[in-house]
Amino acid sequence: MTDDSSTPDGPQRVAVIGPGNVGSQLVRGFSRAGHHVAVGARDTAKVADLGELAGVDVLDPAGAAAGADVVVLAVPVRALAATLLGLGELDGKVVVDATNAVSDACVLAVEGYDTVSDYIAERAPGAAVVKAFNTIGAEHLADGTIDGTPVFLPVAGAESGRPAVVALARSVGFDVADLGGPEAVTLVENAARLWIHLAFRCGWGRDFGLGVLRP
Repeated sequence: MTDDSSTPDGPQRVAVIGPGNVGSQLVRGFSRAGHHVAVGARDTAKVADLGELAGVDVLDPAGAAAGADVVVLAVPVRALAATLLGLGELDGKVVVDATNAVSDACVLAVEGYDTVSDYIAERAPGAAVVKAFNTIGAEHLADGTIDGTPVFLPVAGAESGRPAVVALARSVGFDVADLGGPEAVTLVENAARLWIHLAFRCGWGRDFGLGVLRP
């Protein structure tokens, strides 16, 4: 894990693209933590309630991304290509990949790429792409804890983008591990696969998170 002494403090300008189960919970968590949040939605009327949260505006996806420093992609993998095309200029922004390729359709959508983040980075070459917020059920993304215990959240990706994402995750309440650069994104995706396997194949259900025991 890397040194995160440069992790920024204070509110950040965040756009959450895709206000579904994952995106809406992230919006709630970022709002509670005091960040300035823009929700990017194709149908803003359907998620008008999110605009009632502190510091939250509901906009179209391009408008949300334009005013943000950090853009969180919380859309299905199969929708990534069209979503990225519709966001406009992303150069200089941190783009957070919060997706999981968990179905045949998703895998086919990113076929030929080692990770989903690689797929995104090719389509947004001027952005700093970071993988995060994909290793736990949406129900716990707004809090980052389970029964008061911080949930382990691995983060990996572009060097210039990770400090902002680590700060976001910690502000929500997660126990964050900065795993390193793009070569470590596979570790984050595999942690998600482990959570999914335990939740559905092993019958644990969705109400748990991964944790780390320290002496």
